[in-house]
Amino acid sequence: MTENTAPQRRVNSSSSPVPRCVVTSSSGGAIINECLRYPAFKSLIHSMVCDQTCGAVEKARAHGVPVEIFAEPDGERFCDRLLDYLQTHRIDYVFSFYTKFYSERIRRAYADRLVNLHPSLLPAFKGNDAWEYVRVYGARFAGSTVELIHERMDEGKIILQTICPWDARHPARFTRHRVFVQQCKSLLQVASWLVEDRIRTNGCRVTVRDARFDSLEFSPALDCPDAIGFTCPTPPGCEGST
Repeated sequence: MTENTAPQRRVNSSSSPVPRCVVTSSSGGAIINECLRYPAFKSLIHSMVCDQTCGAVEKARAHGVPVEIFAEPDGERFCDRLLDYLQTHRIDYVFSFYTKFYSERIRRAYADRLVNLHPSLLPAFKGNDAWEYVRVYGARFAGSTVELIHERMDEGKIILQTICPWDARHPARFTRHRVFVQQCKSLLQVASWLVEDRIRTNGCRVTVRDARFDSLEFSPALDCPDAIGFTCPTPPGCEGST
């Protein structure tokens, strides 16, 4: 068996020292709301684009982030308008909270630049109801994935994954909050790696330059100070049982 010697692809191909990023969303915007509290992350965000009026809209505006709403009758038309917008504004990356799958046209044009966050350990528990499936199936571990969107929904190129043991003595919302915190930390971390030009792709594999793998919760391990130091108040009812 010969070793794969295909050249690695730089994910950050921009000549700009600070990538220009757009957030897409169809949802409540809870993760992006937390991450926008951090100046280093917020400085990357050019704007938010939504396919409908959703909770993320007001959250973005509250942080001073411009918002565009492309309310199109189908996903293909939305993606056409989104791609035109990204190219017009010379956007480098998309942080995706869009709940449909992007068109082939935009996936090709932004290959390895569509960053998706998913609340399960992909490729297990795909789709918009992933968290409910994790709960119903009685999985022993919950977690999350940050991926570069590829050819099939929730089967992208994995950048970072997190893991969280499911303790049945705690209510499900306790574990869900732990995964939420992991997702916030993950977004801050991956954004930092993009700024530092540390992410490479080789086929369907992703490597992070100088990454560490000494964490039992994050793989690769966190090394961004904002991600490491991230805190979020525990909502009522999400405390662990005694």
